[in-house]
Formats: sequence, structure tokens, C-alpha cells
Amino acid sequence: MDLRAPLTFRPAYQTLVWGGRRLERWRPDLPPGPIGESWDLADHERGMSVVAQGPLAGRTLRQLVAEAGPALVGKGFHGGVFPLMVKTIDAADHLSVQVHPDDATAAILGAGEHGKTECWVILADGGALFQGTRPGVNREAFERALADHTLVATLNRFEGRAGDVFFIEARTVHALDEGCLLYEIQQTSDITFRVYDWDRMGLDGKPRPLHVAESLATIDFSRAGFGPLRPAWQDDPAGGVASRSLVTCPYFAVEQFRVSAGATLRRPSRDVCAVVTCIDGRGVLATDGGALQLVPMQTALLPAAAGAWRVRSDSATLDLLVASPQY
Repeated sequence: MDLRAPLTFRPAYQTLVWGGRRLERWRPDLPPGPIGESWDLADHERGMSVVAQGPLAGRTLRQLVAEAGPALVGKGFHGGVFPLMVKTIDAADHLSVQVHPDDATAAILGAGEHGKTECWVILADGGALFQGTRPGVNREAFERALADHTLVATLNRFEGRAGDVFFIEARTVHALDEGCLLYEIQQTSDITFRVYDWDRMGLDGKPRPLHVAESLATIDFSRAGFGPLRPAWQDDPAGGVASRSLVTCPYFAVEQFRVSAGATLRRPSRDVCAVVTCIDGRGVLATDGGALQLVPMQTALLPAAAGAWRVRSDSATLDLLVASPQY
């Protein structure tokens, strides 16, 4: 199997009660209805990625992982699902107040093999984000607020600002308000415990299921240090590339690059795959095995076997997010 060229995948769209239509700006294939999430890279039954073009077109990400393993993911990969999921999220309404377990809690609750730690990169001004409980809110206070329908008052609220980054560690209660548009990098997991859903009906006209007991068993009420991350940019005027490290955790590392017109970002081989998403601008992503035209809100996977790669900017500025699994 030749894995020297960049791979692109068909988006797997999720119709959700809180979804919107803003992705139409970039996605001519957007289906009708409220589309809350585009799963741009996913090894999951609810939205399996399928190679969109090239010699491997039609192969699922799961097939590639099973057949190529470390050559696709990296030499530290020892089997299982592809370790990362990448999504674009359009919240036209409130998401539920929810929490994801970590690996240990997921196993204890019989919910699955993997928990879900995630990172949000805000793509546009608007909306608000809720992250963690406010100081002094313990489980008892949280339960009282839930019974009184005043739960939102127990949560930290932050305005949505383009370029802000939120690290949502597993076991952190969180939610999105209407108006948020963001990019998400996460562990491959779809375990979500809803603790409150704003007393609304789902798309079928019935309340969506809640998981109050599981949520209360999962939320870490002692956690602190919430709010947006705003890492400083490191400029290289001579090379025409600015960069910043957004998040590094045991599961993934995320970086952002801004490449000036005509400049080229060059990245060495690191024996691990890279997920490259073009946030804005246009350019060419290339390896020694092939090249790909980048357009806004497009995601590509660079297999570990592809080795070193480069991106040339064909616009005033090319804005990229690059995520890799950690081993």
C-alpha cells in the first residue's frame, strides 16, 4: 500500500437538533437539515471516514489502519482504532450540558474502551462556551441547581472569540451556546453523558436521553484553571511563517501556522502522522509522493510513511492547524 501522498476523506455530516447551516459556505455537499458536526477525520461507526480520491479512494480509515498500522499512524501505534477524531462544529442552538469520561472512568462505567479529551479552536467571533464548575460549586450544589433548573449558574461562561483555544480535559463539564463555530480535535470516542438539555425536544419530538447518574460519577468538581488559551505567536519574518503551539497533552499535540504569500512551511519526518486542516487561504500541500491543493476548511491526513512534508501559500496568508497523536 502506497502511503507517501496526502489523503483526503469524505466528510461525515451529523444532523443534530442544535445544528445550523454555516458550513454551506465551504461545503457544497452539505445535506439538508440542521448540520451540527462535520466529522472530517473519524474511525467510528457513526461517521466512518472514506478516502475521497486517489488510488485508495473508497477505502475506509478503519481498513487503512488495519492494513497499514504504524505506516499510517506512526511507529508508536500498536493497534486499535485511529487515535484522533477531527470535527468542524456549527452550534446554531445550545449543546447539552455534558461531560466525557477519561479512559479509566469509561472502563469503570462500562461505557467503552476510550475516554474523550478534546481541544476546541474557535473559528469565528460569536456565541459563548461553558467550561467547568465555578469555584465553590461541589457535587451537592450542582445537584441542587440541576433540580432547580439553574444549572447554568454553576458553570464558567466565556465569550467566543476567533483564535481562542479551549482544552477540555476528560471529566470537565462543558457546553456550547448558540452561535459557536469551532474546530475540534479529540480522542477517538463518542461517549457523551448529558446532564441537562435545556428542557427541549429532539428532532423526533421527544426529549433526548439524559445520563445524570453517569455524569455525576464522571465530573471532577475539584478541577480549576478554566478559560481560553491564547498562546503567543513565534514569528520568522525571513521565512514567512508564524507558528504557535496550542495544546500538548498525553493524547495529541496541536499547532497553528500562518504562511505568508509565496512562502513555504517545511516539516521534517517525525515517524508519526499529521492531520492538516486549512482554516483560511489556499496553497499546495506536498510530500515526495504527491501533492494536494488546499482550500478553506479542508482536512488532509499525512501518513507517517509519507515522511517530510511542505506547504506553499498561494494566498496573502494561509492559516493551518496541524494535529498529531502523542506516543
